[in-house]
Amino acid sequence: MATKIDGAAEPQQPTAPVQMPLGPEMARPTSRLGAARAAIRDFLVHELDAREVRITKIVPHDHADTGWTAEAEILVLNLEVKMLGLPLTQEVLEREHYTVELDSDLTVRSYEHREELPD
Repeated sequence: MATKIDGAAEPQQPTAPVQMPLGPEMARPTSRLGAARAAIRDFLVHELDAREVRITKIVPHDHADTGWTAEAEILVLNLEVKMLGLPLTQEVLEREHYTVELDSDLTVRSYEHREELPD
């Protein structure tokens, strides 16, 4: 049995670390807009191997419940550098722009690679 010294705090029991959910459970969308953003991000990461995704525009089709159209900027591996097979210490990425259309079930209806817009 531990004795308490006057003025000293009682020893505290160690607490378990807080478990942060990983993967799809990490950020559960709470709105239709959030669900659409998550579906677009998931498509670009898994299908186009995007390293980073920035959704620059997202709007519902005709302001109805028929789907979404989004524009996104992604960073992907530069295939020309990759094909050269050079020994690199870091990945060389390039910026690409895409338009993605979702149907009302948040399934990708179409996507299109867009040329970079002039500044």
